[in-house]
This record gives sequence, C-alpha cells and structure tokens, in this order.
Amino acid sequence: MRFIQEKCTRCGECLYKCNYLDLDLEEAKKEIINLIDLGDSFILSECVTCYACNEYCKENANPFDLIASLQEINNTFNIDKNLLKMLEKQYEPYEFTLNLENKGPLMSQCAFFKSHSKLFKGDLFENLTLIGGRSVFCNLIYLHTGQYSLIEKRAPLIVENVKKALKNFISKELICFHDECYLFFQKFAPAFGIDVPFKPIHLYEYLVRYLQKNKEKVNLLKMKIAFQRSCSTRLTPEKDDFLDEIFRLIGVERVKRKFDYENAMCCQAPLLGFLNKKELAIENQNKNIKDALDNGAEAMIFICPMCYDTLKAQCEKNGLIPLFITDLCRIALGELSIS
Repeated sequence: MRFIQEKCTRCGECLYKCNYLDLDLEEAKKEIINLIDLGDSFILSECVTCYACNEYCKENANPFDLIASLQEINNTFNIDKNLLKMLEKQYEPYEFTLNLENKGPLMSQCAFFKSHSKLFKGDLFENLTLIGGRSVFCNLIYLHTGQYSLIEKRAPLIVENVKKALKNFISKELICFHDECYLFFQKFAPAFGIDVPFKPIHLYEYLVRYLQKNKEKVNLLKMKIAFQRSCSTRLTPEKDDFLDEIFRLIGVERVKRKFDYENAMCCQAPLLGFLNKKELAIENQNKNIKDALDNGAEAMIFICPMCYDTLKAQCEKNGLIPLFITDLCRIALGELSIS
C-alpha cells in the first residue's frame, strides 16, 4: 500500500495512540508533519514496525507506509549492506513451474512449510493441496527491515505464480495460512495496481468452514484465552468476525483485557532482532502476558508463527499455554491434548 497524503489530516492521532511512543497530541502532530514535509523524524528509529498507526488512522491515509518508505530512504536501521543483500536473496521469488492437480482446495503454506511443518498435521490439512516456499511468499517481512520497495517490485511475479498454481483448479480460491499472505493479496497487490485473478481466503474463514462442516466432532473447550494479534491483522480487521465465530464454535472465551484489538501489543520480534532493544522487548512482552493472566486467560492463541516462536518461551515461563490457532481447533476436534 502507499501513504495517501491527501487523506492525511495531520491530526497526529496515529502517533499519539502508539503503545511504544510517549507523545502528547501536540508532539504527535509536529512529528507527523516532520515526516510528511521533511521526510525525517526521530519516529523512524523509534518505530517498532507494528503497523498499528495504519489501523489508528480513520482516514485510511496509511501513515505506516510513509514511515516504512522513509526508513528505507534514510537507511534508518543502518543495516550492513552485505546483510541487506542476504535478506533480499533469502526470500527472492522464483517462477512457479509445478503442474498441480486439483486434489482439494489450494492452501499457501507461505515460508513455513519446512520450518513449521508440525502446524500442518491432522485432518484440517488432509484434503488440501498445499504449496509453499519463495515462489508464493508475500515478502511483507520487508516492512520490518527497511526494504519497503522490494515488496512492490516482487508483487507481480508472486501473483502470477499463484495464478499458475490455480490453473487446473475449478475454484479460483487461495487459502492463506499466514495472515500476511492474505493481507498481501487482499490489500497490497491491488494497491500496487496488480489484478488478483483469484480470491484470497483467510485461515479464519477456512477454519469456520471446517468446524461448521464437522460440528459433530467438536468438543467445547470451555477455556479462557487471550488472543495475540499479529501486526498484519491490524490491516484487515474486517475478517475478525470469522475469528469470533471460531471461538464460539469451539467454546472458548476471549478475555477482556487492555492489550487487545486496536490496543494490542506486537510480539516484539523486531526489537529482539535487528533493532537490538532486548530489555525493552522483554519488558513489553511481560506487560502483555501479565495483562492476559490478570484477566483470567489460561492460554495465549496465535495466528502468526513468528509471534508464536517469539512469545512461546515467555508464555510458558509465566504459566500461560501458547497455542497456534489451528492446534487450538485440533484440540477441540479431539486430535490433540493440552500438554
């Protein structure tokens, strides 16, 4: 997506509401003006790349996209050139050449088909045709590394690759395992002027379909859970009705707490990584987990594998069960137990 300057009222709300900045409204107004007019601000180095400001902006001006593009222009993160090249190469897409048979609905496993293979076990995935790897990976990871332009550059090939994968499928739908992939096909590619000749289906919607079709297998869990919103979920909140329906179908209660919905905290992976602010990251993680526990949550549920990996140890250390959303559904279906 792109920052839309004519939509921005320079009200400063997007920066004022940020969980990681401590700005009053006048300071926030000043810094959004600095970003727009000067192309620079201390905001660029303080930003944890959580996308929240895009959700806060009710004018849909996409202020985070302005921040991300300026971080690239200014080389804000001062990442070594050799490391940048390595990061570029790591997720560089290649042409999709497989001739897939229509054995079941097509799901993209994103880049997680090897590293997180355990998340694709069980009946939920048995009748799907699964694809994954760099050829279909959305590349939105570069929003976190100051390499914003790579996403637009690679978008046409990624969309074309999915089109090729769906060639023999009657249903032109792509189930997106990863929330960022759904965001890419639903919002980013169209914003770049790229025609998306298939319908992206979010994992939430697929899970609702499956659970409704297999109601007789569902055991109501009667659990209280906290949900960890990934940063990408902020940009497609319209599909959250499916999430509510999943929780209803399997009998779990999403506890009311401070750090949820618009006020959610990210997993802190960027702070632990190249931003190198480990102490702040752990402090924020502990706030998030304490908030969940203080409001009665037994488990923290994840939609993003990276969020799951980043927060898993801290959750377990504090007595909060970390569960990926598909594993939560498999527990309700009797395929897994809570360990």
